[in-house]
Amino acid sequence: MDTHNTPIGPVPAHLVREAVAKKTGLGWVVEFNVATWLNLSVRDETPIILKVTYQDGERVREVRLDKSKVFGGQRILLCGIARLGVNQKLESMSLSLETQAPIQSLLVEELFVQAVERQTVKNGTRKSR
Repeated sequence: MDTHNTPIGPVPAHLVREAVAKKTGLGWVVEFNVATWLNLSVRDETPIILKVTYQDGERVREVRLDKSKVFGGQRILLCGIARLGVNQKLESMSLSLETQAPIQSLLVEELFVQAVERQTVKNGTRKSR
């Protein structure tokens, strides 16, 4: 069965830049808290997946973040911690929805993206909070 991808939008560059990668047993990982309230309608019952697409240096990668099922017109919350494996530098990221049936209408009511580990800026000898 065909899948339909519907972009939600790019994550602002300053949010991507402030994220700090951490070393794990499998390599470097950048983590983001992501949550979105969507008001959408589909014709038939369909699974829906929230995806994060990101650029790791020259390579484009994708992570599935959350999934649910929708039918008709519905308001839905999709959220999770996006764990993005990186080999180089995280350049950009965007969010999209994957469904089996096309989305007839979509309203993004709220969108929240924040790095779990953020760079701290120093003012003199004190860290700003």
